[in-house]
Amino acid sequence: MLSRWRGYQAAGSALLVLAAIAVGCTGENLVEPDTGSLEIGSATTGVELDTDGYTVQIDGGPPRPLGPNATVEIPEVASGTHTVLLAGAAANCAVEGNNPRSISITGGQTASLTFAVACGATTGSLRITSTTTGPSPDPDGFTITIDGTAGEALATNGEITVVGLTSGAHTVGIAGVSGNCQVGGDNPRSVPVTPGSTGEAAFSIVCQTPPPTTGTIRITTATSGPGTDLDGYAFSVDAGGDQPIGLNATGTVTNLGAGAHAVQLLGVAEHCTVSGANPRNVTVPAGGTIAVTFTLSCQATTGSIEVTTSTGGSAPSSSGIGFTIDGGSSHSIGANATVAVAGVAAGAHEVRLLGTPANCVIEGTNPRAISVTAGNTTAVAFAITCGAGSIAITANPPVSALTGEVFDPLVQPAAQVKDGSGNPVVGAQVTARIASGNGTLEGDVTAATNGSGVAQFLDLGIRGTGDLTLEFTAGAASVTSSPVRLSALPPEATSGKWGQVVTWDIVPLHMTLLPTGKIFAWGKTDVADTMGMPRIWDPSSTTPSGAPEIHVDDMLFCAGHTLMPDGRLMVSGGHHQDDAGIKTTYFFSADGAAQKGPDMTNGRWYPTVTVLDDGRVLTMAGRNQAGNVVTTPEIWESGAWQQLPGAGSLVIPYYPRNFVDPKNGLIFYASERIQSRWFNVDASGAGGRGAWTSGPTHIYGFNRDYGSAVMYEAGKILVVGGGGHTGWPTPDVKTSLPTATAEVIDLNQTSPAWRSTGSMANRRRHMNATVLPDGQVLATGGTQGGGFVNISEGNAVKAAEVWNPKTGQWTTLSSNSVMRIYHSVSLLLPDGTVLHGASGDAMAGAVPVPPERSHEIFRPPYLFKGARPTISAAPNTVSYGETFSVATPNAGQITDVRWIRLGSVTHAFDAGQRANTLSFTINGGNVEVKAPSLPRQAPPGHYQLFILNRNGVPSAGKIVKVQ
Repeated sequence: MLSRWRGYQAAGSALLVLAAIAVGCTGENLVEPDTGSLEIGSATTGVELDTDGYTVQIDGGPPRPLGPNATVEIPEVASGTHTVLLAGAAANCAVEGNNPRSISITGGQTASLTFAVACGATTGSLRITSTTTGPSPDPDGFTITIDGTAGEALATNGEITVVGLTSGAHTVGIAGVSGNCQVGGDNPRSVPVTPGSTGEAAFSIVCQTPPPTTGTIRITTATSGPGTDLDGYAFSVDAGGDQPIGLNATGTVTNLGAGAHAVQLLGVAEHCTVSGANPRNVTVPAGGTIAVTFTLSCQATTGSIEVTTSTGGSAPSSSGIGFTIDGGSSHSIGANATVAVAGVAAGAHEVRLLGTPANCVIEGTNPRAISVTAGNTTAVAFAITCGAGSIAITANPPVSALTGEVFDPLVQPAAQVKDGSGNPVVGAQVTARIASGNGTLEGDVTAATNGSGVAQFLDLGIRGTGDLTLEFTAGAASVTSSPVRLSALPPEATSGKWGQVVTWDIVPLHMTLLPTGKIFAWGKTDVADTMGMPRIWDPSSTTPSGAPEIHVDDMLFCAGHTLMPDGRLMVSGGHHQDDAGIKTTYFFSADGAAQKGPDMTNGRWYPTVTVLDDGRVLTMAGRNQAGNVVTTPEIWESGAWQQLPGAGSLVIPYYPRNFVDPKNGLIFYASERIQSRWFNVDASGAGGRGAWTSGPTHIYGFNRDYGSAVMYEAGKILVVGGGGHTGWPTPDVKTSLPTATAEVIDLNQTSPAWRSTGSMANRRRHMNATVLPDGQVLATGGTQGGGFVNISEGNAVKAAEVWNPKTGQWTTLSSNSVMRIYHSVSLLLPDGTVLHGASGDAMAGAVPVPPERSHEIFRPPYLFKGARPTISAAPNTVSYGETFSVATPNAGQITDVRWIRLGSVTHAFDAGQRANTLSFTINGGNVEVKAPSLPRQAPPGHYQLFILNRNGVPSAGKIVKVQ
């Protein structure tokens, strides 16, 4: 009514004048209004306020809401006395003073009334402490339990306060107590909780030193007899990795579980006999050592060869005469002398006389075939007649060459030796040396003449400068070559060289080298910002821009992929949305034809796919359709996916750096987490099939997200770079900047452990590591900046670096043109170059990472060191343990043979690459190569085969299938 009353006043002075006339100026006042307003407030204090507020009623009328600390104004309340009631207070809240209470309303005025409410506590807190004493505290602490429900972790000497507990008694305990620890008092125990106060539950734990659970086996060999086993033996425990041991030696194996074990002596020669059982069953005592002695007796297996020379003629000479047995090392012998060689294996042998002067002729055959019997001496005599002789060059060295270059076979020098009658001399030794100029002759500087009297040199080269000549000498005869002009190596022989930027229609952030030599790639989007369909590109004939598109129905961005043993590309998972994957599986033929396979049980976004030693395929990690981390791997076997729930709840981050361990065939998770692990797909874990085993801990104490890892040799792994994002979803410790550090591990060891190797010159995140044909590892791309992806051009690392496993050191090479960071890839190509491309097709927060729809080709330094070996022929398919022939005109120059599995790279990791250095022998124009004997040493599939000379210059790769 007050507002209405004020409205009357605002009607104007005319109304007031009329009113005055009406009352006749008698002095009487106007009539007061008959209503007023009521303002009702609440003031609530205490610890647990009534959050849903109250209601107020006037004279029992309808309730009106009122917050715990609020005011409500009620207009047009009749003048007079009224009753006001505050209702709806919680049980722990009390209204101070009268409730209801009376209040008088005066017309035209506002009366105020405030209810004070005090609220008490309904819950209490509980402080739980642990105090641990003793020599061996529980390393992983404990877990608290309240009323039978597991709660937070509690340190061995720690404190946790749990709030919001209801009033009354609660059962409190600690779980996860190691067996060597004892909790004092009741556990669990009853502890009262009073509202508004904190109860105490203090646990005292005493931890004694646990009794040992492991022991040691000491293995001793004792060998006797007239014979010997030249290469010694090896032993294994429980059919594990082999360890070498000498003929009369001792080896130990520690940290073996107490109980029964089998010890076997291996590599025993046929002429040696082990006394007693082999293998032997022993019982290892806890905390003790059990000794096992293998006694062996070896019979004689060798005899001796006695070589005699008798020289006559008009010009005899003893200079440089020697002989070899079966093409082995040379033994010196005079012109008229006898030399005996002991320890020659019984059986057929070949003795060749070498270094006879050019004017000398050996009577009879050379070499001579003889037979040696064990324990006896076989004699062989050479009669030599010497007269006047000559030597002539039949092939001069090259006119020009790079310093240190191994001459191409077409320009390797040759010289012919004849006797005084002009007849070719067979078996004469010809020696080459620098005749004039400044340089050093490298390679094998001696060669024996063949049936035509020609000594063909195979791997000569000269390190020096300017013009030089060579002299070839056989006995007293010599001849000088035409000049060779040496040039310095180009700068690229130290730094390598980058090619031009080559354009794609997509950001090729998923890339695989197919067995056909073609490249299969896809990204997230194409130029038109539609789904980036896969492309297949033949580098030998076209450019990638406009490469054929392979249609698929699903977005394969952020899938896992690898080449299967039959050469098909398997792709598992893909993109539902960021951080959420799909269940799909695709197979692509070597020509790119798509076939959709069965779905996995789980969607996967950022998984790793790995081929096992028996050809099965494992997919691990990633996020599912709902964006949850997938902790259950799946294995592709018998044409279907099978879950491996025994893996449990262990969180493995995106794209785990997984490898097959050549010692046991298990999956070795090398990085990015601080602790490495083994995963056995066929073992049984707590939840079923599949089980993890803890492995060694990294030296670098932070997560290596978006670093890289390679198996550069069977069982030998390099992890490098990574880290720098404190928001990365990993349980491990994170750092704000990437690292330049690197670590290596040799899984072939009995107790593998990580050790530091040299650090890169640059910190790198979103980098790539690639195994090269010469056994070195190339690092490309990345950023030095912190955060998930730093798109500052100033932080981009464009300089390549190469790591030498022989020295453990990095060398900085030349720089590419384009910033290549998140989503960049690097792939080894058959010609020995490395394709480095992509980057972007993603966001850095709200800012796009620049999409690089291109690649650049890096030519490593070894491609600038002269002529390359060539492979004329090699088999398309190789079996395990097979010795196979590689035809090459460079056979006499080959010092290394290596194969590298075809790459399949994305997100800073090549899940396909791994390398093996292969043993070999030279047989004429062929290199006889021995394939690994076990699939776990080189999982089945397609490999690039390289042969290399002493300068580390590789041939182009020949793709072979290993099965």
